[in-house]
Amino acid sequence: MAISNETLRAMIRDFKGLELSDEELELVRPELEIYLAEVENIRELDLAGVMSSRLLHAKEGG
Repeated sequence: MAISNETLRAMIRDFKGLELSDEELELVRPELEIYLAEVENIRELDLAGVMSSRLLHAKEGG
C-alpha cells in the first residue's frame, strides 16, 4: 500500500511528531512499508483454533 507524503505528514502532525523533509520521509518509507506488509500477514492468520488470552485468569495468591 503506497502512502503519499501528504498523508504521512498529516499522520505525523496528528500524533504531534517532528516535521520531516521529503528526503527524511523517503528514508522512513521502506520501514513503514515493511511494517504494513507484516500487518497484512497477521490479518491473514487463521486463529480460529487459538483461545483468547483475555479469557484466561491467573489464580491470585497461589
